[in-house]
Amino acid sequence: MENYELAEDEVILLTTEVYYNDVEDKLLLTLTSKKIIIEKVEIKKVSLLKKEEDKKIINIVNISDIKLYNNKVQVHQKNTEVYIQTIKNNFTIKFDNAIEAVKFVTKVTDVVTGTTMSDRGVKKVKNSFDKVDDVLGFDTRGTVKGVIENGITGTLLKGIKKDK
Repeated sequence: MENYELAEDEVILLTTEVYYNDVEDKLLLTLTSKKIIIEKVEIKKVSLLKKEEDKKIINIVNISDIKLYNNKVQVHQKNTEVYIQTIKNNFTIKFDNAIEAVKFVTKVTDVVTGTTMSDRGVKKVKNSFDKVDDVLGFDTRGTVKGVIENGITGTLLKGIKKDK
C-alpha cells in the first residue's frame, strides 16, 4: 500500500510507536485531526550507506467513527493499553508507557468532543455547582464570595442578621 497523504485541512497531533491488536511487531501510530493511522514501517538497505523506509498501512480509523455514549468518548485506558470502540470494530492499542497512552486518550477526546481537557474540567465544576445550588436551594458562588470577602464569621453573622 502507499503512504498516507494528509488532507489539506488535516494536521498531525501525535506520532508514536505502538502494538496493535494481535500484531507482534511495533507499528507507527499517527493521530491526525481526522484519522488514526496505523502503519508498519520496514527499513530496507539499498546500499552500504543508504536505507529506505517502506510503509504499509495496517488500519485507518476515522475519528468520526469513534462511538459516544452519554456524551463520553468510548476510548478507555488501562495502564499502557487503550481500548477503542468504533462503529465498524473495536480494537486495542498498547503503548510503551502509560504517559504516552494518557496523551493519546486526551488528544483523541479533544478531537472527538471539539473541546480541550481544561474546558471539560471547567464545565464539570460549573455543573457540580449548579447541582448543589438546585438541591440545597442557595447560591453557592455567592456564599463562597462572601466567605472570601468577609470571612466565615462575617458571612454567618450577615446571614443570621438577614433572617431577623
